[in-house]
Amino acid sequence: MSIEVRNLVKRFGSVTVCDNLNLDIPSGELVALLGPSGSGKTSLLRIIAGLEQPDSGTVLFNGEDTTHVAVRDRNVGFVFQHYALFGHMTIFENVAFGLRVRPKATRPSEAAIRAKVTELLKLVQLDWIADRYPHQLSGGQRQRIALARALAVEPKVLLLDEPFGALDAKVRKELRRWLRRLHDEMHITSVFVTHDQEEAMEVADRIVVMNQGRIEQQGSPDQVYDHPATPFVLQFLGDVNLFHGRDHAPGSSQADAASASPDVSYVRPHEIQVLAHAEAGSLPVTLVHTLTVGPNTRLEFKRTDGQGEVDVELPRSEYAALRDTGLLQSGATVHLKPRQVRRFAVANEVSSS
Repeated sequence: MSIEVRNLVKRFGSVTVCDNLNLDIPSGELVALLGPSGSGKTSLLRIIAGLEQPDSGTVLFNGEDTTHVAVRDRNVGFVFQHYALFGHMTIFENVAFGLRVRPKATRPSEAAIRAKVTELLKLVQLDWIADRYPHQLSGGQRQRIALARALAVEPKVLLLDEPFGALDAKVRKELRRWLRRLHDEMHITSVFVTHDQEEAMEVADRIVVMNQGRIEQQGSPDQVYDHPATPFVLQFLGDVNLFHGRDHAPGSSQADAASASPDVSYVRPHEIQVLAHAEAGSLPVTLVHTLTVGPNTRLEFKRTDGQGEVDVELPRSEYAALRDTGLLQSGATVHLKPRQVRRFAVANEVSSS
């Protein structure tokens, strides 16, 4: 089922959480609404679900206006961050709940309910705990059961609000890969809210980056990361070094700086080379601190001109090779040169060099 959002406005008092939003979600797509707290992503999701009403604008499912259609009539499955399972019911009864409360005319037979629930528990790989209760399950297991319950009513649209936010990092990583595989099998139009950039990049077909009630950019994970449309998108999707105005980035010419003084140059830490000697456009710095996490090493340098710090990220093997040459001793002076520089003018037009 396709979803169209047209000219959507939602305010809470003086705060506008959806500022004239327009969005198209094709049938079968898995879309991430990504942004910081207060960006409007959860409000948008709740309006699509019918849990909130917009002040103006429309929501269409397959071209039909559903803006004021009741939640129960939208055929939407909703998965919350904190599971919302019924503690007094077994896992089996939790998944069966949506089917059992249907009007008698559309309620499946008991045999059909049992077959459907068993099928879903197998799908989420938890058929062996059907007789247990939610408090006997881990957080990851409970979230999979919550998803099975949402799927039981065969929704046309699946909506997930920070579905893995309450879980630890390892379980969260496992579940998002599992969700991606599940979506590839079922092809239900799905929208999930997250503030976790890595989660959105790993799971979604398309990312919608939101900020202050507006859509800053939308596109595939590669598109929004490699070709950010605004400074906000660039900075939200990973760490970045900023060089302001005439304080041009290494790799910029003096002419660039003179002709574009309002600009800010942006360089990601992993896009910087560490050099033993000065080259055209390089910047002299002093090593202050190193931190190795997993396969990468983070280096913090202090600029010798006193204009702040620069962060650099190197593969661990590259760092080790440079360190073994004696180049990266604490307090050593080296030169940095970016492989790529992005600049945003006042009108937020981005260029790369």
